[in-house]
Amino acid sequence: MVVLCFVALFLAYANLLQPVLQNGDSAVYNQQIDDRNLSERTSHIGYFALGIVFNALLPFGTELNMNIMVLSVGFLGLAAVYLTAKLLGQSRWAALTPVVVALGLPSQVEGMLLSEVDVLSVAFVAMAFACYLRGAAMPAGALFGFAVLVTPLSGPLLVLFILTANFGNTAGNWRAPLSRIIEFGGAAVLIYAPAVLTHYQDYVHGPRGILNAPRSAFTLSQRVAHSVHFITTELGLMLPFYVIGAALCLVSPRLKQARLPAIALLVSTILMAAVGERFVDVPVQLPNLVLLGILPAVALASSARGVGFGLLVLFALCFVKVQSSYAGVRSEIGARAREREICLSIREQSGPRVPVLVALKGWGQSRMFERLTSSREQRAITVDWRRFMRDQRGWLEPPGKYQFWFFRDVRKNQVEPLLEGYSLESRRAGPRALKVLVPRAR
Repeated sequence: MVVLCFVALFLAYANLLQPVLQNGDSAVYNQQIDDRNLSERTSHIGYFALGIVFNALLPFGTELNMNIMVLSVGFLGLAAVYLTAKLLGQSRWAALTPVVVALGLPSQVEGMLLSEVDVLSVAFVAMAFACYLRGAAMPAGALFGFAVLVTPLSGPLLVLFILTANFGNTAGNWRAPLSRIIEFGGAAVLIYAPAVLTHYQDYVHGPRGILNAPRSAFTLSQRVAHSVHFITTELGLMLPFYVIGAALCLVSPRLKQARLPAIALLVSTILMAAVGERFVDVPVQLPNLVLLGILPAVALASSARGVGFGLLVLFALCFVKVQSSYAGVRSEIGARAREREICLSIREQSGPRVPVLVALKGWGQSRMFERLTSSREQRAITVDWRRFMRDQRGWLEPPGKYQFWFFRDVRKNQVEPLLEGYSLESRRAGPRALKVLVPRAR
């Protein structure tokens, strides 16, 4: 029955998948996967390696292949969350609750459907944690080592495994947790080190290496505030469910088995706020939020009847957040699908000419539109308005090579140098009307 629940959830979300991009990073990463290039942006080498494998196995085109990959691996991570909750709470039905609440986290759901790197980090850390608490330290280490290859921001989550090394050690033997840490660390290094050493220069010192990746100059208080804002925004109505569940796991004698994981998860959340919050738009707390959903599930399964009923009522309120999250990602995918429709129309109408996209908004939109408008035979070009105006006469050679699509208002007098070889027209590209410079017939 639990398997059927997972299958039903997967199919419900898989029904939303489309060959669209989330942002400029997705466009750049997908191009790198197309090129089978593991030598650039190696701080995400695990994502690229897995993407290349999936892209070779799936026949749907890179955009859809990557979205399928992340959704599939994301659900494997949620299955690992279920297994951990079942281990700690000894209830199959209660163990499904963290799966549901994870589907109420907007960043998790959007990332699963629009190929976000951080969702792979969540999944591999969750799988590693499930293995580790069951005593399978070497598989856990291998999974965690790969999570850090997906993104270095998985690294601080090591504290989860250090603080739970003594989990299940009823004999009080100090050698058992030490042996577990050594096995875990050895397997993690075995996966992590070869890839990093092979690409050391780019991984550490490259333009997107761990020393040079663009960071925000947050103070400690700003990093903590950023984490608090992210957590409260993501959880919304689910916040009381999390807070009460975590508190019960820490203080209730009935939930003694969950105390060590609860402490580890709370410490991990604090640590990530202190050292991980260096980026405005990276959901660094997402792995902690997904795993913290285990604690109210354990409390729901193991608390006294009255407390359990209260938690069940709070859990029922979580469905409002799930519905909101689902509706939000449907809207986002719809917007991205309309953008793709514009790009495909421009590609078709440009024919053998090079489509030049003028005055798109920012780096992210430029990279997405450039990728989706390009074909294997013809690469699109994006150019900002200032550069286009400065270099107009340079576009006249060779004659008739380009077709210019403007994403802003444009008048004939503004493009007068090009009118000797082009005519300015209005055309529809999917749902949008655009001004276009089309080569004159010769």
